[in-house]
Amino acid sequence: MSELIWADLARDVVIVQGDDAATFLHSQLANDISSMLVGESRHSLLLEPTGHISSLVRVVRHADTVFTLDVEAGGGETVVTRLKKFILRAKVTLKVSDWVVRAFRGDNAAALVGSGAGRAIPYWGSPDEIDVVAERSQLPEIGKSAELSEIDVTRVDAHWPRLGADVLVGDIPATVGLLPTVVSFTKGCYPGQELVERMDSRGSLAPVVVRKITNHEYAVGDTLFEGDENVGLVTSVGTQWALARVSRNSALGEPLS
Repeated sequence: MSELIWADLARDVVIVQGDDAATFLHSQLANDISSMLVGESRHSLLLEPTGHISSLVRVVRHADTVFTLDVEAGGGETVVTRLKKFILRAKVTLKVSDWVVRAFRGDNAAALVGSGAGRAIPYWGSPDEIDVVAERSQLPEIGKSAELSEIDVTRVDAHWPRLGADVLVGDIPATVGLLPTVVSFTKGCYPGQELVERMDSRGSLAPVVVRKITNHEYAVGDTLFEGDENVGLVTSVGTQWALARVSRNSALGEPLS
């Protein structure tokens, strides 16, 4: 990768606003939200009270009382519905907006795009990858327009799973392979915490885990075998790596990182 490319991602953007927005999101999401600074982004799981995954979200703090949660396209209303169950008397409003997530990829992408509102880390924090979550009129116009498939390749090669492909609604949190990045083990209570903490304290693996495997010209949907045993399914393919849902009893693949 060298030339700066961009594409508008197929993601819903939920605006969470109000005097209690920070404390409300902190009480509902698995990651630490209350310590986020304005301009910071953070990935998190949104869980059902049972501990199963409702969504994999990215939180951006745009102002003291304004946050966005961006999720895969079609998932915004699910997030709003799940969060509204717990608003009670909190001073907070939620709505699916018409804001856009524009992805920039290329050498020194973050520096080239520059600072400003809505900058968000896509994966692990590479300087060659930056997203901007904002109203369309506020999006930077720099670089060359690209196909979404070109952006998705960078996601897979960064070993980052996508909800609806690598991670499924209803999975248990240990499936995702991202717990140190999307969960805080030092914050207070949140819905679903019991399952997360119990499995972590016992060192338990999920029945299926997302792992990275070297891409040997796999295609999405390919079955993975160890000997004659079916141990997994390829769910995303990049140029160097592929992601797969693999049985916990298999030694195939490597943890995400």
